Amino acid sequence: MAVFQALQKDASAVDNLSLSPSMTLSSSRLWSHKTRFPIANLACVCIFLSVVPAFASVDFPQCFADIKEGKHGTTGGTDNQGNPVADITKATSITYEFCQQACGTGGGAFSWSSFSQQFSAWLLPWLALLSQFPFGSKYKEDNLMSVILSLGSPCLAAYSLSLTVLNTKWVARRFANVKYPNSRDAALILSTLQHTPVKVTTGRGLLASLVVLPENDAWWKELGDRLDYADTHTWTIAGATSVAWVAVAYALTIIDAFSTISTDPNSNGQGLSGVGSIWLWMLPLTIAYLQISPRCDAVRVAKALDDTNDISFTACDNGAVVNVNTVNKMRALSMHPDRGSLYHDQDATAPIFHYARLFSFTQVVEEFMSVFHCASENAKEHFAVDRTIPWRMGDGRTIHPANRRGTREQVMAYCHPSIHGDPVRTYPPGRVPPSHWGPDVFSRLLIASVAALALQWSTSGASILIVYFTPTVGESSAYLLYAAVATLIWAIMVTSSVITHYAAIYTENVGLSQRRERRTAARVAVLLRWLAKCLAACNAAWIITAFLLQFGNFYDRCYCNSDVLGLGKRAHNVMQLLGSDISAMKAAWVGGVVLAVVGSSLFLGFINVFIDPW
Repeated sequence: MAVFQALQKDASAVDNLSLSPSMTLSSSRLWSHKTRFPIANLACVCIFLSVVPAFASVDFPQCFADIKEGKHGTTGGTDNQGNPVADITKATSITYEFCQQACGTGGGAFSWSSFSQQFSAWLLPWLALLSQFPFGSKYKEDNLMSVILSLGSPCLAAYSLSLTVLNTKWVARRFANVKYPNSRDAALILSTLQHTPVKVTTGRGLLASLVVLPENDAWWKELGDRLDYADTHTWTIAGATSVAWVAVAYALTIIDAFSTISTDPNSNGQGLSGVGSIWLWMLPLTIAYLQISPRCDAVRVAKALDDTNDISFTACDNGAVVNVNTVNKMRALSMHPDRGSLYHDQDATAPIFHYARLFSFTQVVEEFMSVFHCASENAKEHFAVDRTIPWRMGDGRTIHPANRRGTREQVMAYCHPSIHGDPVRTYPPGRVPPSHWGPDVFSRLLIASVAALALQWSTSGASILIVYFTPTVGESSAYLLYAAVATLIWAIMVTSSVITHYAAIYTENVGLSQRRERRTAARVAVLLRWLAKCLAACNAAWIITAFLLQFGNFYDRCYCNSDVLGLGKRAHNVMQLLGSDISAMKAAWVGGVVLAVVGSSLFLGFINVFIDPW
């Protein structure tokens, strides 16, 4: 208790330090400063707790032998269901109180050789697999936070990945019926840029010129080529080796668990029940990342956009076509600069932050879709941009360049909704003004949520199932807490993304009450993100600490072995497993392994269904 009180006091001191009014840092710098100390302190504490049993250890096999010989009395024996047994020599379990009386409150002996072997075989491969996750954010603290969020909430990582493939499929469908030059390139480019905080500028005919003018065909091809790099975050020998290494390590834990089952209740299935199952989510996520190869390198993507924008053209009032560099510094498509704390996660390009870009990305796609759709509809009716000239037939596959030129006003009118080719500002029958939330966003949000929750709870649930039917039962609470907090983090983050988008709604004649309402919403969104990130840091530190404590035999004590939390007054410590107990335990292990493997496989299959819609 003294150690945990010291831990709580230390964590409180760190929180007070990080929230001190004198520390007027930016949100990203403050976060990196705040999370570095709890993780380091928790690591030190967990190592200390793992070493403590070496100085106050209990020899449970000898203690149990003495109990059966009657050296500690004849009362307190039970069967493995907790029912009292009169003859202590025939008891296979003992009550929690009797265990403390006979064996003490200490834990099992710490063995460095066993600790290091379990750490290197069961935990280290999974931690090494994190190196295959894509990062790419401009700031190192955002990349560090992406690791912490992945460990603290696999559900959030799976949700963002699911959104990536669902968005790609959605973009392909949106552009499927658009027949206009560069529409396919636009769909591919927009899908590629979904990890980047891009903005669209429609003013002064920049976007319309980018779509309509034949001089900009080179822009689309050049940007597509620059973004089509596959030298990072894709299948390599190192990546394939890492995945194979972890898969083999998990297979070996299964073999080890089933081949070393014994009547000793405290020496079964630690690797299978712990790291082997609860972190199996890493395999489908890593494989999916290597397949998708997300273009999330902020510096590289920004350079590709900047360099390509130098060769874009725009229409002038007199019908001339000039390079945009001669007009102003505005571009039709560019990256957002840093926009403050409200948009911090949207501006971070690491894939796990994609949860924050669902609504903004949908709006960007709809801006392009509206322009391409209108241009395509006018082209189907054989209306040229300049209505004073007749439509010229092309080669049957492309539109003649003469049909795609005109003044700035004509180009802009050509890309607005129209009825029978007559440019108007109203929407024709069957079409409505685009929603601020965007089409199909909530259906994609729901599907991604179901996929993410299924992966989270199939792997965590498998671990909980295995541990629950394997003495000690009490360890299952550690994994249940981890999964529950991970799910809570996901829920908070998704809620924050919705509130952020609401706070960003712009209306020309917004009233004072609305401005106050949106300022309040912005503060709530930022606060929720901070809360979720703090929980993620604690959850990541907690699960690693739980593993280290397990490897150090910290849980091998009367309190944990008796499952006091779960059984209450009926808490009892199993001394010997019977044949029926082992059969039930094997069945639970098989069920847990099947649940984890099938859940991970189904998630990977789901990703592959949507991964390449072209």
